[in-house]
Amino acid sequence: MMKTKQLVFILIAIAAMLGITFLTPEMQGLDAKGKAALGVGVFAIIVWVTQSLDDAQSGFCIVAFLVLLGAAKISQALSGYANTGVWIVVLGLIMAAGMESSGLSRRMALNMVKMAGGSPKKMYWAVALITLVMTFFIPSLGAKTLLLMPIIAQMGHAFGAEKGKSNMVKGLIFVVTITGTMYCIGIMTSHAANPITVSLLEKATGHMVTWGQWFKIGAPPAFVCGLLAVPILIWMWPPEIDDISAGQAYVSKELEALGPMSFIEKYTMVVFLLTLALWATDTFHRINATLVAMMSVMAMIAPGPQQLMTWKQAEKKVPWNIFIVYGAGLSMGSVLVSSGAAAWIANTFFTPLVNFDLKMQVVILIWIMVVLQCLFTGAGPKTTALTPVVIAYAVAQGIDPTPFVLLVGMNMLHQYLLPVSNLPNIIGLATEEITPKELIKTGAVMSIFSASFMSIMVYTYWTWIGMFS
Repeated sequence: MMKTKQLVFILIAIAAMLGITFLTPEMQGLDAKGKAALGVGVFAIIVWVTQSLDDAQSGFCIVAFLVLLGAAKISQALSGYANTGVWIVVLGLIMAAGMESSGLSRRMALNMVKMAGGSPKKMYWAVALITLVMTFFIPSLGAKTLLLMPIIAQMGHAFGAEKGKSNMVKGLIFVVTITGTMYCIGIMTSHAANPITVSLLEKATGHMVTWGQWFKIGAPPAFVCGLLAVPILIWMWPPEIDDISAGQAYVSKELEALGPMSFIEKYTMVVFLLTLALWATDTFHRINATLVAMMSVMAMIAPGPQQLMTWKQAEKKVPWNIFIVYGAGLSMGSVLVSSGAAAWIANTFFTPLVNFDLKMQVVILIWIMVVLQCLFTGAGPKTTALTPVVIAYAVAQGIDPTPFVLLVGMNMLHQYLLPVSNLPNIIGLATEEITPKELIKTGAVMSIFSASFMSIMVYTYWTWIGMFS
């Protein structure tokens, strides 16, 4: 049953949408279609921020309102669902489910935790490295977090930690949720927001960014940022014990229970290595990353002794509500651009930035994106809503949109502060090992650190590789 608070926010969202569409005066650069598109955009942001509608409901409403208010025809309002960015999200979740069902991902996690030996500080680094390796193999931040969280909780129980009282368990949870999010900045297929950025950019400029190009630009800063976060987390959450041999005994017991690597696990490993190789070399063979993911899924569900799962099993692993809201969001982004609404927003609100040089503009936008995590429940909605505005601003100022939008888009992923800011945050809280207050404290430090680090990258690594030439 809908709560009164939810109903109030829905009515506010609808009132704001209708008010912008029908009651605002004529403004230069914003015609009737533009006002309708802007109204739907504001409606979407309000319901996303307040969570007054679930993802699927908001997606259906966005499509319907774009058509009913005259911002777009039905074909354009549904165009987002033909976008490769939406499909790679779905395919990535199926791939993650296949790796989980084969048992390979759990074996990898346990083996890498075993590398830490009996040192608790080494455990922080081992978990950070596990998370990094899994970022390549599991194209879903949520799936990666869900896989590692039970192992960490069990490790805590194994060395006798009281639930919710262990600094070490808290620190390890933050290593997974925070460094795991940071690493995703560097790999195009590791987070839903990344292909959305690429898709919106391609729609606006006709230029397709490859997996390899994204990796070259994003991976070195993302991986260094994630690894540098580890000593900060050790400092914030120092382990309360000197020896974790009991935890290692738990890991060894679990590995022994798994037994030798099965045929299915070996097959899964081959599929994922081939997928990763094709993604990494797409600059040469030009096979789209979404098509590569589709072939990977086909290899998983094809009938035979190697079949990881049937399609009926696979489709249950896909949160189709995400598909609905991202498709609708991409349609909305396209309409905001084509109607001129995005350009109007960019000219109206980003104009003060033109007084700064290009690098400083990127730095300012990085900090704006970090602050805006307070308003968005995830990097996906934030990317979908704001990228068209960033693209329009770059075009209006005569800035090459591709490098500019990529750098800003990569920094949409900084979502560490609030429980609703990021799915890993919610998963971490669900363990009952950390509290919302601890999450906010740690997230605030990580937000300042990540924005500062990426600002330095603007003047160093990104300048060195020619992003501002």
